Amino acid sequence: MHRMFGRTGNAKPSVIQASAWVTYLLLGIGIFSPVFCVIWLVQKTVESENALVRQLVEEAKEQSLIDTADLVRLTALGMVPSPQNNGVRYSWNQTDEKVAMEDAKEAKEKVAEIRERVSRLTDKEAQDKLAELIVATDFDQMRLIGGRSLDLVLVELGISRIKKGGEIADSFLEAVDALILREMSEGSPNRQLRYVLRRYAEVSSSSEIQRLAEAEQLVDRWLEFVRNTSSWPPPSGLGRGDGFFYSVAASEDEVLIFPNESLVRASQNLESLHNNRFTLGLDGGEVEGSYRLRAPLDFLYLQPQMGAEFSDVASGKAVLYIWIGGIVLGLSVLSGAVIVFSVRRQASVTQLKDNLVATVTHELKTPVSSIRLLVDTLMDETRREKVNTQEYIELISRENQRLGRLIDNFLSFSRMERSKGSFDISRTPVTEVLVSAEEAFRERFKGQRFELEVRRSEKVPDIAGDMDALATVLGNLLENAFKYGGKDRRIILRAKRSAHGADFEVQDFGPGIGKRDQKRIFRKFFQLDRNASVHSGSVGLGLSIVDFVVSKHGGKIELESEVGKGSTFRVRIPYA
Repeated sequence: MHRMFGRTGNAKPSVIQASAWVTYLLLGIGIFSPVFCVIWLVQKTVESENALVRQLVEEAKEQSLIDTADLVRLTALGMVPSPQNNGVRYSWNQTDEKVAMEDAKEAKEKVAEIRERVSRLTDKEAQDKLAELIVATDFDQMRLIGGRSLDLVLVELGISRIKKGGEIADSFLEAVDALILREMSEGSPNRQLRYVLRRYAEVSSSSEIQRLAEAEQLVDRWLEFVRNTSSWPPPSGLGRGDGFFYSVAASEDEVLIFPNESLVRASQNLESLHNNRFTLGLDGGEVEGSYRLRAPLDFLYLQPQMGAEFSDVASGKAVLYIWIGGIVLGLSVLSGAVIVFSVRRQASVTQLKDNLVATVTHELKTPVSSIRLLVDTLMDETRREKVNTQEYIELISRENQRLGRLIDNFLSFSRMERSKGSFDISRTPVTEVLVSAEEAFRERFKGQRFELEVRRSEKVPDIAGDMDALATVLGNLLENAFKYGGKDRRIILRAKRSAHGADFEVQDFGPGIGKRDQKRIFRKFFQLDRNASVHSGSVGLGLSIVDFVVSKHGGKIELESEVGKGSTFRVRIPYA
């Protein structure tokens, strides 16, 4: 039956179909012409708005670049040295501290005494002793000629006792670290402290000491730069050297020096940079379209990042027009789709009526003609004596049954088209459905050669269904398997349980169905084999009726088929 049920004949397109295609063409022209016009208008409007917005954004970007550059300059002028920016403060107008001759003589004698004492010790013992003296408070205020601190002299003495690759006393490192950090925190370092710091940094592993030493190297680089490039003292304001910039206050004899990178980090808090409108970079990384700051900050450049901002502004300007175009397009397409759907449905209904009339006429004509011929034979006395009356009566009965089945299919089809189906859903034993379908099938094809094997599972629960409707479903599938089950006509009817319902399976061993046709097999009036002489009575409604009944029971139908190996239809009905 899956090859038998289908469309009847190859009818040419009707006048209504041709008219429908003309209607589609006119609808397409009527719908898409204004749509294209609206799209064109929206496109031109958006382009105009984008050009205007682009000009405004360029002007705003240029002014924003100037403002941001000024803010970076103010940031450089306002920076204060800190561990975070690796900056350093240097006062070039330092004077030597005046020390009384008696105090200087006492300090000198003390240094000589300590030098003599530690000379008799090993290097490590000498370092430990010097660390002890540095920690003591007795030498805090002692000064040599020129204001040199006795503590720092002891540090120099300890450094001289450290041999290359030799052991360094931890106590000495701790004492000197504390001393230098304390001295550096009290203000601008003098020449002695800066000298000791540079020497001590060569042996210290402290990150803080190394940072202070790097800052002092920055001072040395600045001093060399100023001596080579400008008058002394240096003019007030901002200046730059190789890898650093500096700020000289007009009223003070000191300079603030910073690495170039520190200004980039300090400027990240600016609103224009923080909001990703610009990227601030150093020499060597600029790209096309970047803006270099004015001297002396010309080692920096600003890269605009306003492409996304322009896109946002342009989108905001154009969104109204896009919405208008979208609404017009949507309404046009929606109205066109409704009209097309209505026309197609009307054409489909008309074509379906044409197919139904042609099918009914063709399929009912054969059994009616056969019955009329048989009856005429029996009514003719001269010919009645020459035939087997009982055989003719059986033939009339068989054609009458065939006629009844065709009428039943057409009535079921009519209910399908009206989406109506009166089914008495109740608790139904699976075995009763199998027995009813089997008895009806054997009675119908009594006297013809076939092999039907029924396999029942004893533990399948009752299902929720209409007994007669489900028997008709299985009967249609069995008839289908009989007609297309191959020359041996071997059929297997089985019922088994599954997780969600009872499974009824009808398996044949015929030629099978291709993958493409399996997707269309349940359509109304669809059939693969249109050879009516072989499969008379085929109207292409059987499987569509099966699908309709199963869906009304809340079940589903599946098909497994392979060309050359037969087909298996599986119907799943929910449990009661």
